[in-house]
Amino acid sequence: MKIIDLTLEMYDGLQSFKSHPVIEIKKQSTFENSKDRYEWPCKGFESRLITFSDHSGTHIDAPLHFIEGGESTSEMDLEKTFGEALLLDVSDFKDPNEPVTSEMLDRAEEEQGIRVEKGDIVLIRARKGQWGDTSFFQEKAFAKSAGEWLTSKKIKSVGIDLANIDVNENMKREVHLEVLGKNIYIVENLVNLNQLPNNKRFQFVALPLKLKDGTASPVRAVAYVNE
Repeated sequence: MKIIDLTLEMYDGLQSFKSHPVIEIKKQSTFENSKDRYEWPCKGFESRLITFSDHSGTHIDAPLHFIEGGESTSEMDLEKTFGEALLLDVSDFKDPNEPVTSEMLDRAEEEQGIRVEKGDIVLIRARKGQWGDTSFFQEKAFAKSAGEWLTSKKIKSVGIDLANIDVNENMKREVHLEVLGKNIYIVENLVNLNQLPNNKRFQFVALPLKLKDGTASPVRAVAYVNE
């Protein structure tokens, strides 16, 4: 079994969406400033102070993000955050200036010879570039029809290689409302989707932190692929 890390590295100064604050990772304790408190062989210790939005880096959206009264991060059904998964790759025929549509998802299923089933986790590769490159934040994300396609399949969660499942300029946030409104979770800012097979299933996990009243949580997203 091969483990593929699908997680964006979090670092001091990272801003994973334009309206979210940058991540701050500061030295709180160091070997140098703590060494006098300890006795040999202990040389002190290191720790960090971390400040970030719950939507920083690779993260999973809870329904509360856009659904009033929806599940918070600590209330999320963990069974929806891991399990059997598959990749749909539309990057060969999606133009950066057009959103992912239901027709594209149908085409990916057909060309890859794989079908989305009830209870699946679906990862969608929308682009060829690297996270954060010149065109990353300008890439059109999902059309409303793609969100409706996902909910019609009754999947558990969806993961994408974009920072926002909705087209940034669409302030109706129709895809978030459609998907989270059906208690389907959204994982954004995935990386390394090009390393996943597109013709067979694999296992996926993206467990959220247990944050009371959280609207999302950074995750360590990992795929387990049988070789």
